[in-house]
Amino acid sequence: MKFFKGMAAAAIAVPLMCSTAFAQADDKLKTLVVAVPSDPVSLEPGTNKAEPIGSEIILNVFDTLVAWTAPDFKALEGRLASKWTVSADGKEFDFALREGVKFQDGTPFDAAAVKFSLERTKATNPYVKATFDLIKDITVVSPTEVKITLSAPYPAFLSILAQPQSAIVSPTAVAKYGDKFASHPVGTGPFIFQSAQADTNVVLEANPAYFRGAPKLSKIIYRVIPDASTRRLELESGGVDIVQQQGQLSAIAAEDIAALKANKDIKVLETSSQIIRQLEFNNNKKDGPFANVKVREAIAHAIDYDGLLAGVFGGTAERVYGPLTSNSWAFDPKMKDLAPKYDPDLAKKLLKEAGVDPSSLNIKLYSFQGPLWGAVATFVQANLADIGVTATIEQTEFPALRSLQTSGQFDVALDGRQPWYNDPDSHITIGYLSSLANTAMTFRMPEDKELDDLILKAQQTSDMEARKQLYFKVQEELSKRVPAAYLFSPKLIVYERANVEGLVVNSAPPLNEYWSVYKK
Repeated sequence: MKFFKGMAAAAIAVPLMCSTAFAQADDKLKTLVVAVPSDPVSLEPGTNKAEPIGSEIILNVFDTLVAWTAPDFKALEGRLASKWTVSADGKEFDFALREGVKFQDGTPFDAAAVKFSLERTKATNPYVKATFDLIKDITVVSPTEVKITLSAPYPAFLSILAQPQSAIVSPTAVAKYGDKFASHPVGTGPFIFQSAQADTNVVLEANPAYFRGAPKLSKIIYRVIPDASTRRLELESGGVDIVQQQGQLSAIAAEDIAALKANKDIKVLETSSQIIRQLEFNNNKKDGPFANVKVREAIAHAIDYDGLLAGVFGGTAERVYGPLTSNSWAFDPKMKDLAPKYDPDLAKKLLKEAGVDPSSLNIKLYSFQGPLWGAVATFVQANLADIGVTATIEQTEFPALRSLQTSGQFDVALDGRQPWYNDPDSHITIGYLSSLANTAMTFRMPEDKELDDLILKAQQTSDMEARKQLYFKVQEELSKRVPAAYLFSPKLIVYERANVEGLVVNSAPPLNEYWSVYKK
């Protein structure tokens, strides 16, 4: 009798154990763990300033009116907008909105929510001032139609509407949470914000009612892992599913990539970015050696660009020839010939022509913190030493460096520009328009009406081929002025476990959407 009881107990116990094991395995397959180096700065469009982690979470919790179409990301598709038209003068954008969509709190999505969201971001987010200030009026035509009128033509405006800052928020949730909305973000997106623990994680859960269909994943966990070597170990052991490079030079050391590529349990996704890293001059400083274009040319010819790419980056970055990357639709191929080439003898000759003794150029070379930025700075320092110029490296925290740049308290600095919308305007207007010279993200260009007029004409011309030719001219004019020595464009690299499928890496902005991702 005991024998049969034991058999019965065993017969019951085995399925329960299997059931638990299968449930745990299924839960692991449905959960994506993404390693990030720090907490997100902001999880809502109204205050987000293009910080990568928070921006990516926004694009998974919220939707925008339009978005870039995978896998090429060269054309826009409708998200919350089903279709749109643009007036002949390029100032009016009419959107037909999707019907039946609801926010994650049950609030119906409609034109009033679009108006509320975009006007709220315009009022509260200084990061988008240069673009959102062009919005003259937002009119609710009907619950499913909205018209946005600009004060001037701006063909890149649709690209702006694909940014995280343009995501549509729940007006009900904003009214409920007030200034704490960033801690309780509510959108229409494929994932619902669940929780956040400082220095630990952010948890998102699937939105089963998502209008494009429920995600294949049930949960995303962003794990905060500050140390790069720990991120690599967690990736190799399966503790995390994804580690992103995002052009930040901080995810996993470049020398580790070969080992990861050889690991059958890891996939390495690489794509060209539109990020530019450069040695930039304080172009608005009227005194000092760098006010002379020949000195700037000399510095540009002193740098061994190919050696930098091979020695420091080992194939994880590409050459930049000017103010736009070569994968931009407005890149002028002629820039490859116009760009300075490594020629120390020519550099010395140009300094002599400028009447500058290289030994008198004792410069502070400002740089961001971090080992790879340090390696770049050391490489450039050695190149400058080869032509007799002494450079002292000053690695500086991000806020301090931005403060130095905005106040003009520097001569030369290693810096970068990361575009957050897929248009040459994201580099050219913000970087080189002299009226913006004293803001943080510029090359501090001196007043130059001819160049300014050309930049604004390129920005505002509706015909895309005509815009392209204007940007060709802008690039040629900038090459004459030598505002920087353009160094490299880091590739966007995503390391993922071999069982992760469906992820496509976007180049601008370099943020991942996980709606289509699954694990097998």
